[in-house]
Amino acid sequence: MAASRDAPRIIVFNMNFIGDVLFTTPALAALRRGYPEASLTVAVGPRAREVLAANPDVDRVIDFAPNWEFRRRLLPQLRRERFDIAFSFSARDIERALWGCLLGCRQRWGFSRPETRWLYSGHVKENEQQHWAADYLALACAAGGQAAGMLPRFYLTPAEEAWAERTLADAGVDPGRFLLGLHMGASYPEKAWLPERFVELARLAARDRDAQVVVFGGEGEAALGEWLKERVPNALNLAGTLTLRQFAATARRCAAFVGGDSGPTHVAAALGVPTVGLFGFTDPVRTGTLGARATVLTGLQRNGDRNAQRRQQSPYQWLAPITSAEVWDAACRLSASS
Repeated sequence: MAASRDAPRIIVFNMNFIGDVLFTTPALAALRRGYPEASLTVAVGPRAREVLAANPDVDRVIDFAPNWEFRRRLLPQLRRERFDIAFSFSARDIERALWGCLLGCRQRWGFSRPETRWLYSGHVKENEQQHWAADYLALACAAGGQAAGMLPRFYLTPAEEAWAERTLADAGVDPGRFLLGLHMGASYPEKAWLPERFVELARLAARDRDAQVVVFGGEGEAALGEWLKERVPNALNLAGTLTLRQFAATARRCAAFVGGDSGPTHVAAALGVPTVGLFGFTDPVRTGTLGARATVLTGLQRNGDRNAQRRQQSPYQWLAPITSAEVWDAACRLSASS
């Protein structure tokens, strides 16, 4: 969207991780509604940049690489653009809060914390009793945004969707069969479900729905995908072969998706795919999977309090109480409702 000469220029300093950036998309939509003529630039960590590609609420996405030399060169470039309003969506990052001052923005918005609020002209308090997406949305609305819902959104292009359809067809996936997407990996072990439970889940899906299974993940999870494929004959292992946007376009074809507290799970939910998010160590109140057809299963109450991590016997203990049967039941309910 082209901004008029007098329209405000807005810059948002976003985060580095896929899920975190997805949770800010309702806030970005609110800024677009509140400032329809504005130019909206988002500075985001390179690993999450693809989350905002094709997002109609954003005019430009730029890298905010974690490299001091890169940022030193970026500062004078951005100063020449004369931004009017700056947002920091990171509650604790002093540097992101400082950038609004360095750019000379007349309005600077962020979260009220002792170490950063003095850098802002306006701020809101975090609410630990609600999801982070609600906090980001509250910040945007305090600055003049207009809420249009709290569910994250991930946008695909027609070309990306056509690519996914061809890729699955070339891999022998029958478009008429139930396709179950799985993400077995996690950013750290405390977020992971036992690999054997994924095997049980895949076998339940094959037994009850004649389902085909596709395993997603990064390069480091390709071997885990092959391990499952050896045990589930109808599985297709795509772990380590797709970019984030290729993954999203492929996951969009799934009848259901299951994964832990990870970027791929949040992407699937944001696409409207029936999604079951598995939570134990992390708090679903703050970072739970959000989507029109998403649900969260947690082993936390059965595990006790999180401080037990320091005396845990296995990182898998956080999700171990969640059974494959209850995950499959949830996936079936969600896919039926869709």
